[in-house]
Amino acid sequence: MNWKLIEKDKANQPKSGSYPDWKEQIAKECFNQCIYCSINEAQFGGIDHYHIEHYKPKSIERFKDLEDDICNLFYSCPICNRFKSNDWPNDADDLDIVCYPDPSEYNYKDLFEVNSDDYKVYGKHVSTAYMTERLYLNRPQLLYERRESFLKKREEKVTKSIGKLQDKIKDPKDIDILKETLKGIIDLNSIIQKRDKIRPYKLAEIRK
Repeated sequence: MNWKLIEKDKANQPKSGSYPDWKEQIAKECFNQCIYCSINEAQFGGIDHYHIEHYKPKSIERFKDLEDDICNLFYSCPICNRFKSNDWPNDADDLDIVCYPDPSEYNYKDLFEVNSDDYKVYGKHVSTAYMTERLYLNRPQLLYERRESFLKKREEKVTKSIGKLQDKIKDPKDIDILKETLKGIIDLNSIIQKRDKIRPYKLAEIRK
């Protein structure tokens, strides 16, 4: 899981419009990925398929004045956003109560752990254990993405090991074979790595 701390600053509040107009800004602030499951927008068809998430739900009366507050607006995949909906069991004053920790105050990578055997995520606190169940953070797509991430890391280790072997092999033919194998692995990995770096399109491009 590639969670990151989301930096929110009141100084970045847009001067005009309302939250639907600020989607590009919010996407960028959230690294173009879901704040909850960390899936990049590229895996969901781009920005038009993602949602603006009101961390403190705008449907709750006491949070209505936060509807267009940039510090309350985040980026979410449609699945996590629908699972969370307007759920707000408690204010996030304590990690060990049922709540949603503020992603601008906590880096979620410190609040969850991922099992390298089954690729499932586990919350380290009452709050994140609740989130795991409520947002279904062990759904099949996420397990697949985590498995791919673990395999990428293993591939990097193998690549380094092969590189070290080059210094020990004396036969030129064997060295050439090893270099070709290494090049194939590197080329494949570079292609895979690009997937979550490419935005399919910008919002303005489909709203002409």
